Amino acid sequence: MDRFIPHTDELGNLLQKKAEHLYQLMQTIQVEKLGLSEHGTVYFLGSHFKRLFFSIQTSAHLLYNSIKLSNRKVEEVIIMDYGAGIGSLYLLAKMIGCKKVIYNDILEEWKQNALLIAAAIDIDVDEYLVGNIDDTLVELEVKNIKCDIITSRNVIEHIYQLDAYYLAIIKFQPQAIVYSSTTANFYNPAMNLQHVLHHTKTEKIYRSLRFTFIQSTFPHLTAETVTKLAKWTQGYESSLLIKAVEDFEKIGQIPAKQYYYTNTCDYRYGVWAENLLPYSIHRQMIETSGYTSLIEPGFWDTHYQKGWLNLLGKLCNSIMGIHKSIGFLLAPFIYVVAVPEQNK
Repeated sequence: MDRFIPHTDELGNLLQKKAEHLYQLMQTIQVEKLGLSEHGTVYFLGSHFKRLFFSIQTSAHLLYNSIKLSNRKVEEVIIMDYGAGIGSLYLLAKMIGCKKVIYNDILEEWKQNALLIAAAIDIDVDEYLVGNIDDTLVELEVKNIKCDIITSRNVIEHIYQLDAYYLAIIKFQPQAIVYSSTTANFYNPAMNLQHVLHHTKTEKIYRSLRFTFIQSTFPHLTAETVTKLAKWTQGYESSLLIKAVEDFEKIGQIPAKQYYYTNTCDYRYGVWAENLLPYSIHRQMIETSGYTSLIEPGFWDTHYQKGWLNLLGKLCNSIMGIHKSIGFLLAPFIYVVAVPEQNK
């Protein structure tokens, strides 16, 4: 079997051994018989089971990178997989012997799915928490849990107020490294275009929802005005949307936007449809929150079912190794890291 991780030090070899074991265990799961929710079954089969090697590989890399950065031994590490869904990181973290592993997701449905998957392969994760970052941080405080690492995979591009996310963590968990990966790589032209096209398609739906909401909430406005307001408020969640319309009625203009690029969100829930940000914005959010920022290129999957994709992935990974700047242009995802002062 190919290596899940290239490092051959003690931590690298441990992760390789446990990743191989997890891969074997996951292949024994009869997904349709687990009792997962309908959405959970579709998501797990499509996003993880179908690309099982890459799912576990990305988890292994996140764990290796974050644990090395923490300067702690595995058995000392308390780690939370934030927005874990039904991925593999929280499972692998437990298998390598982390002191405490906390699973988190915003949905009770995903927690129940995660419990079923863990039970199917006999892995006992320490804590399962449900809630957004504010609820979760309060619960950690109540339980007197101090995390060394808070990690996530493909989560930060959906967090509406990412600056508030970092501020909340440094307030409640000031010692924790926040180690995230995201496919929203602004400087990879292909990924940028993919996200812009996704935004354009999704915004048609979201603008229609905003139009209906504004029209029903402010019935005295003309259809022409509502159309303009629905267009101008791209990227506004519900409270900001209401305030923007009220301000428009008072002063005749919409307040200046924050940096949105083509990004759009579902106003009802305040969830970005893949928020695509320049590295400078990521660094600004992290550093103004009291952290040091690190941004690193990820890597391409080389275990597709189609051989030519694997050859392309290997070629890209080789070229990316020449220089980090090239890596950023080719990487299908990036690591965005917030490091507290004590871990520098």
